[in-house]
Amino acid sequence: MAAMTHADVSVPPDLDPFLLEHLDDPYPVYERLRDIGPVVHLPERNLWVVARYETVSAVLRDHRRFVSGLGSSYVRVAESGLRAPFIDNDPPEHTRIRRSVQQQFRRSTIEEMRPGIREVTEAHVDAAVAEGVIDVVTALTQPLPDLAIRQLTGITPPDTMTITSWADSVMHMVGPDADPIHFARVMEAFEWLGTTGLAGMPAHCLGRLIMEQGGDTGLLGDGEERLLTLGSIWLAGIDSTNSLMANAVHAFALFPQAWDAVRADPTLIPNAVEEVLRWDSPFRQFFRRTTEEVELTGVTIPADADVCAILPAANRDPVRFADPDVFDVTRADARQHVAFGASIHLCIGAPVARLEAVELLSALSTRVQRFELAGPAVRNPNREIRNFTSLPVRLVTDQDGRS
Repeated sequence: MAAMTHADVSVPPDLDPFLLEHLDDPYPVYERLRDIGPVVHLPERNLWVVARYETVSAVLRDHRRFVSGLGSSYVRVAESGLRAPFIDNDPPEHTRIRRSVQQQFRRSTIEEMRPGIREVTEAHVDAAVAEGVIDVVTALTQPLPDLAIRQLTGITPPDTMTITSWADSVMHMVGPDADPIHFARVMEAFEWLGTTGLAGMPAHCLGRLIMEQGGDTGLLGDGEERLLTLGSIWLAGIDSTNSLMANAVHAFALFPQAWDAVRADPTLIPNAVEEVLRWDSPFRQFFRRTTEEVELTGVTIPADADVCAILPAANRDPVRFADPDVFDVTRADARQHVAFGASIHLCIGAPVARLEAVELLSALSTRVQRFELAGPAVRNPNREIRNFTSLPVRLVTDQDGRS
């Protein structure tokens, strides 16, 4: 069978997943993209899109034909001028950089963070329960990732709102039609880190290991590479975990029976976190580029093409997940999601995000009977990550029925 051409797989402009009108609820568009074919072409953006689990997994796992070194986001490295060390490199450079800090993200090492994360999480949850009606974002899911990343890296930012703004701008900057203010904020973040941030780090921390020793292997390059490596860990851990935890509370507000199940059996909490990641994934997509012509499921993708792998679409593919639109905390294969990527580019900070989310749900499960939406849930109009600007929720307690 001959490979299909551009015309065979092109889709109309209204199916562009980057349109603002699709950001609040992108899943209908994702479904239509999956139905059209395993690979589709957006002529207006000259962009190749994969939305099925099979093809998303194939693209993410084939780092030789679908490279990251030209850029893993909508904006190529050559256009942004900024190379994220972990996600915008291919082997052997990617291998060298990742190995320089890999030991710091082993399960046993991350587990040492649990007591500190539990302490700050329980304190914030207690304050939220006492308040009764809260904005989940400002009360819980923005401050908690900041506090965890401080513990991980040794970096204490000026305040939570500042680091949140910087992290948000990182995601905006690498998306389409980004406002120049986001680039300016990211530059501000790295300027602050290179001066005030580094000077304020404690004697023994991940930040000093990277900056002073070049990581565990000593192979990180001096100066800019070390700063970008540390900055990537620091900034990337804020918005993605904020998204995961807010999406979790939102899901349990929509599906109270799932929260009942978690409260009845707390051993479900780790799997519930995986189901949140599958059902409402934080990252909307990762990009890869082709260095030569590639045939994928009968479709010929040209050389030097931009290929967009839509992670949430793959995670709701009915061919891979039964009843994919149902939020089911007992789902046996929930962890097979691709919310954190796959293969050599699987998110290095995923164990930290999982730990934070488990501790938040654990603290809430012993204090909150149910979540009730207390106002409009406002999504952040960010084309790269799916999070909330505001999520007003009433925390209903066992003690008095309604806090």
